Amino acid sequence: MSSVDPAWLQQIIAEDEHGLLIIPVKAAPITRDERLVTAFKEICTFIETHGRAPEKNTSDVNEFQLHARLQGIVNDPALREELAEYDVHGVLIEPEPPATIEEIFTSDDSGLLDGDDDTPDIFTLRNVPKKVNVPDEIAERAKCKDFGQFEPLFKQCHVELRSGERSVIEFRNESSISEDSFFVTSGVLAYVAEIGDEKKEAGRRVARLRVIYENGTESNPLLQSFSRILYKNGKRITEPNHTTLAKMGLEVGTKMGRVYVLQSLSTDPQVTAIPNLHKIGYTTKTTEERIKQANKEKTYLNAPVKIVADWELAAAIAPNVEGIIHQFLADARIQVRYTHAGKTVAEAHEWFSVPIHIINEVVRLIGAGSIVNYAYDKQAQAVKLRH
Repeated sequence: MSSVDPAWLQQIIAEDEHGLLIIPVKAAPITRDERLVTAFKEICTFIETHGRAPEKNTSDVNEFQLHARLQGIVNDPALREELAEYDVHGVLIEPEPPATIEEIFTSDDSGLLDGDDDTPDIFTLRNVPKKVNVPDEIAERAKCKDFGQFEPLFKQCHVELRSGERSVIEFRNESSISEDSFFVTSGVLAYVAEIGDEKKEAGRRVARLRVIYENGTESNPLLQSFSRILYKNGKRITEPNHTTLAKMGLEVGTKMGRVYVLQSLSTDPQVTAIPNLHKIGYTTKTTEERIKQANKEKTYLNAPVKIVADWELAAAIAPNVEGIIHQFLADARIQVRYTHAGKTVAEAHEWFSVPIHIINEVVRLIGAGSIVNYAYDKQAQAVKLRH
């Protein structure tokens, strides 16, 4: 095989005054995710322009199409999750399930249930410019003008992580989102600087956050949107150990325990038939260590479990806190009777049919010292003031 003289090659490149040897770079094709984001941003632009969501307006073809597109997204849990971080107007709310089969078909405004293979995809874009600039997650953020006051906090957090004062753990519950808390999202350290006016809707926290990122940017996501991002691709950073102990009035070196909430991952129909099934217990180990053999233990229904929430507190009082929660939610306790390996099992005593937001509220009231003023209404699935 003959070789090319490098000097000759450099010469012809240098003499290419008309750029004939330059190969044009083709633009990368638009991906499915980019099309989806662009389609949703058209809906957001409409809302910003008109002050409302697009409606089923048959006299305006464009609005009608945007309405159909929005309904298609809202009715698809996977699409709602993918677009949560772009939902600046809070329109991606999970719809109430239809009560009857007839309601399913009468609510099909866009004919998505017609089954016609020729029906176009609702995300097929037409009459749009060939060049589409789709902002990524970073572009959605703005430059933090007062980043100088936050930069020392990020540096201190790194020091505490290296020393073991802080730890990086799984993000398990939106109740851990509070002011002055740190998280990791898409590999970037994030600091919750502010939580705006907070209210509750359907038992969930609703508020606008101010989140500062280590790269000098900031964003103002809804709490639930930020929570979804963390569930999908994030971690929580614990507060410093000495801060936790100080809040409890304890000295460094105090033996700690954990009160935890678990969800069963059993596929047994006897278990999956129970709504909002959670185990509430305590351990003097880490929760992860305690559940390692869950599939072999009757107390965990002989199945793997998922950690939904846990709280660190002094080991000496952990069983007392667990006992208060059990007593408060006694009406929701499940009397376990299920068959495993041909035998009836009745040894699991810490399982409750209760929504996680109720458990979070109970723990909050215990911490505030006001739990004695409240009671659990099982019928309404709500924590109410005692009469």
